Amino acid sequence: MKKIILFLVLLFIIFVAYNRQRLYLRDPFGGVTRGTQETGNKEKGAQVFINYSNDVLVENDNAPAYLLVVQRDNHIGTPVQLKCIHWLVCLADADPVPLLLPLQGAVVETMTNKLVTYRTRKEFVVIALR
Repeated sequence: MKKIILFLVLLFIIFVAYNRQRLYLRDPFGGVTRGTQETGNKEKGAQVFINYSNDVLVENDNAPAYLLVVQRDNHIGTPVQLKCIHWLVCLADADPVPLLLPLQGAVVETMTNKLVTYRTRKEFVVIALR
């Protein structure tokens, strides 16, 4: 029995190491603030997920519900398909995540392991991590 459990744990570790760029884990302390640079409103119900290279996935179940991924190299938009365990982890199809609806005119300004900011034509968005 111990050998089977050890084998399953080892298989899980290999799976996570192989898919580290596609696997988004929930950041329970992450938050999203929308608005202008001077005034911002904290978004209620936004769940922040991050992957190994600090790309960010934001899921909001409140109205209006949306999914948004912010990746390095200015890839911002709605992902094509995700497999998720709600409030815990999501697995993307590929790295970089294929986008169904790219966010037109959005530019990533800051992307660190603590903060992601991007700007659209109408608003400034701050995603705080950890």
